[in-house]
Amino acid sequence: MAPKREGGVVGKGHNETAKKSKLSKPAKYTENNKKAANFTTKAPKKKLKKTIKICSKTINYSLCIPVSVIDNCKNLEQATHVVYQIAKSAVLFNVGEIVVLDLGRAEDVPKESRHRFQMSPVLLVASLLQYFVTPPYLVKSVFKKEYQECFKVAAKLPRITALPFMRHLHEDNGRYREGLAVRMQRPAQGARPAKKKAYDQTKYVNVGKDSALELRGQLVPANVRVTVDLIDCKVVSPAEAYGDFVGAQASYGFHVRVAKTFADIFTQSPAPNGYTQTVWVNSGDFYFDPTTKKSLKLETKIPRIGKILKPTPEEVASGEAENPAHLLVVLGKWDHLKKSFARSREMFAGCEGAHQFFDGQLELPGSAPEANIGIHDSCMIAMTMLASL
Repeated sequence: MAPKREGGVVGKGHNETAKKSKLSKPAKYTENNKKAANFTTKAPKKKLKKTIKICSKTINYSLCIPVSVIDNCKNLEQATHVVYQIAKSAVLFNVGEIVVLDLGRAEDVPKESRHRFQMSPVLLVASLLQYFVTPPYLVKSVFKKEYQECFKVAAKLPRITALPFMRHLHEDNGRYREGLAVRMQRPAQGARPAKKKAYDQTKYVNVGKDSALELRGQLVPANVRVTVDLIDCKVVSPAEAYGDFVGAQASYGFHVRVAKTFADIFTQSPAPNGYTQTVWVNSGDFYFDPTTKKSLKLETKIPRIGKILKPTPEEVASGEAENPAHLLVVLGKWDHLKKSFARSREMFAGCEGAHQFFDGQLELPGSAPEANIGIHDSCMIAMTMLASL
C-alpha cells in the first residue's frame, strides 16, 4: 500500500508542476500584448472649445428645424407627436420664432418616407407648429377647410397650458381673449382705389363667440391675430392682458416661418439687426462617426462651446446691455445644412462655407449621444442647457 501512496503523491505533484508550466506561457504572452498595446495606443486629442459672450441681459431665442425632423415618421400620428414635442419645448422656454428649413429634396426622398397628405412635409410641420399655439375656437378661421384632416391627431393631444390663453385665469375672469380680425362687409364692385385701403382695416374681431366683437373707436388690419378686452371692447397688448405670462417681445407663443434655402434663414430674420449669435446642435444623424476625417475637420471649423458669458454688472449699469440679444439655435445633421447652403451659395460671395455662419456647436450633456439623437429630443435638451447658463 505504501508504494502506491508514494507513487500517487509523486504523480500528483508532477501533474501540478506541468499545469503551472503550461499556464505560465500564456501569462508571458499576455504581458507582451499589453506592452504592444500600450505602445500603439495614442492619447485622445482634446476637443477644441471656445467661449462666446452675449452682450445683453435679455435673450430672445429662435429655433431652426429642418423638415427632416419627420423623416423617420411612418404616419401622421408619429409626425404629429414629434412636432408637438418641439412646440412644447419652444413654449416652455419662451422661443419667439421657429424657422422650418425646406431642404428642397422632394425628388430625392425615398417613397417610403414621403408623407402622402394633403400638404407637403414642410407645410405639414409649419402648420402643426402653428396649430399648437392657436386657440381651439380659431382653428377653423385660421386654417383652410381642406387641411383640417391633418389636425385630427393634434386635436386629441393635451393643450400646452404654458400659453396664457390656453387656460382660464381667475384674476381676470376670462376678460381677455385671443381673436382674429375679420371683414364683415365687402366693398361694392367698381369702388374707387382710395377706398381699398379702408377695406383692409376692420373693427370686427372673431373671438369664438356667437357673433363677432365690435371694437370701440379702433380699426385693425384684417386677418390679423390680436388680444382683446371683452369688457372695454378694445385691442390690448399681450403684456397688459397676461402680465409675465408672455414670450419674446410680449408675444403669445411663437412665430412660424418657412425658409426655402439656407440663405432665407438669415436674410428673412424678423430681428432688426439680424441674429447676434448662432449655435448648431448636431442631431438627427444616426450614422455619425466622430472619428472620421470629415467629422474631425468640421470640429475645427465649428468648435464646441465651453462657456457662455453674460454681461457684467458694470455693463448692465452703464446701459450697454439694454438691447435684447437674438440667439439662433440650428438643429439637424450637417450634411443637410451643407447641401442647403450650396443651393444659395451665389448669394454669399467670398464665403467659404456654411460653417462661417456659426459661432460654435452646443455639446449635449450627460449620456446624450453625439448626433445620434432625434431632433425633437435634442431641442428640449439644448434649450434646457441655454436657459440654465
